[in-house]
Amino acid sequence: MSTNQAAQDTAMAVIKASPAIGVAATGATGAVDWSSVAYMLTALYMVLQILLLVPKYRQMLRDWRRK
Repeated sequence: MSTNQAAQDTAMAVIKASPAIGVAATGATGAVDWSSVAYMLTALYMVLQILLLVPKYRQMLRDWRRK
């Protein structure tokens, strides 16, 4: 393996690890409360899922009332 290839591999490894390092650093320093972020994203996901299901169940209710 050439020196250039080793440098490229090392750079790619650093780039791939940087999100995890960033999360660990901000969590360890207290800059970001990741449990709150996870809670908010979970709540947002749940609301979006409910909004996607409303039209489906509205149609099912209309069909049921017609019978």
